[in-house]
Amino acid sequence: MENLFPGKLAMYQAVKAVCDAKPSVWRRSTAFADAFTDFCACIEKLVQLQPAVDIFNTVAKGIAVETEVADTILTTEMDELIEQFEPVDVAFVDDYTAARSMEITGDGDQVFITR
Repeated sequence: MENLFPGKLAMYQAVKAVCDAKPSVWRRSTAFADAFTDFCACIEKLVQLQPAVDIFNTVAKGIAVETEVADTILTTEMDELIEQFEPVDVAFVDDYTAARSMEITGDGDQVFITR
């Protein structure tokens, strides 16, 4: 968990940054806006828990739960809705996809997939 977390958090933050940059695009969808709000709450909790991950086992478990929730929101809600914004802003969809496509290696490093 500790090895994967920093890279995964970086991916979450990259997705959030893309969405934060163009709220006028995605706010058109109530479902996406609701999912994004929930996703941001997970990120906030993860950032708050991060400093104590190596100190407390319960924090590591909390991070695992929040990561699972964030992954579920991304996979079953945001990823499913993102294509609807392509007619409005292709660059937004491309940037989201690039941020979402960050791969995590076993040592916690992040690797970007080029388009």
